[in-house]
Amino acid sequence: MRILMFGPDHETKGGIATVIANFKSHFKSSRNAMFYLESWKEGSIFRRTMYSIRGLAYLPFYIKKKNIDVVHIHMAQDGSYFRKALATSIAKRSGAKVLLHIHGSHFDQYHQKSRPGLQKHLLKTLRCADKIIVLNDEVQTYFAKFGITTEIIHNAVPIPTSDSNPVKRTQISCFGQLGERKGTYDILAIAEPLQKKYPDIMLYLYGDGDTKQATEIIRKHQLKNVQLGGWITASEKETAMKKTMIHILPSYQEGLPMAILETMACGIPNISTYVGGIPSVIESGKDGLLIQPGDKDELLATIMELIDRESERETMGEAAAKKMKQHFSITAYNAKWNEIYSEWNE
Repeated sequence: MRILMFGPDHETKGGIATVIANFKSHFKSSRNAMFYLESWKEGSIFRRTMYSIRGLAYLPFYIKKKNIDVVHIHMAQDGSYFRKALATSIAKRSGAKVLLHIHGSHFDQYHQKSRPGLQKHLLKTLRCADKIIVLNDEVQTYFAKFGITTEIIHNAVPIPTSDSNPVKRTQISCFGQLGERKGTYDILAIAEPLQKKYPDIMLYLYGDGDTKQATEIIRKHQLKNVQLGGWITASEKETAMKKTMIHILPSYQEGLPMAILETMACGIPNISTYVGGIPSVIESGKDGLLIQPGDKDELLATIMELIDRESERETMGEAAAKKMKQHFSITAYNAKWNEIYSEWNE
């Protein structure tokens, strides 16, 4: 099969770009050839708009030029949905099969809360697809009510090699866009008591988003133990992970965060929430800890528990790394995708 992957530039920010970057770096197949076309690129509004128009305009010509059999379209909500709905229509009119890969952390809620016209449009788009991939049971169960069949494929990560020169892990990190959905303000709410009890342990929040509001909270409450790390490169992230003892992501809505998979692969125990696909990855008490979203007291208690219990923290980290290697490795991921693409060869 000849597959065209249509999604954002792999060097942009976000989980979808990370997934595409992993495909570009690691996907290999003797049966399926992979090509890539960008649907979006970061920059000014003008730059983003032009890249979106360019990607959609070039799509039918690329399908014909490369004799594409399947267009693998990465879709989320809002602007991503509208771009990819157009791409779905174009690909079908061009004679290609369409595989929709839904990444939206709350794509079910996006449909549920949309106006009736958009709800119908979204269902029509999904029904045009020849196959739909989602990240968690919640999205799958929701759309099954409308007679739409989906398949779950969890994200995967490269497994890092053992570090011959490990450094002391001294910080607590959160990788992801800053904002209410990711639980940023819950983290900031428990930073002060952490500062009093553990003055030498820093909280690093890596990512863009609501940096202005986060900065104001840090200033107002004089939180000397919180550092906004901004959006970091892959090499900077690797360095930060080596220093991280605990990764926290107290999200209110999620699909399956790449940050959780990446940190687990590095042997870092996670504290996260019972939302989206997270409970399918973290077994609370074994390779991480899960709490209810919005429960700041529980968040504080679990962080303190892992700080104080170094042996338990290390055991969880080892279990997390083992799980990633066995069930979420790029090798297993590639095998699954090759199997899916090859369905059209039968």
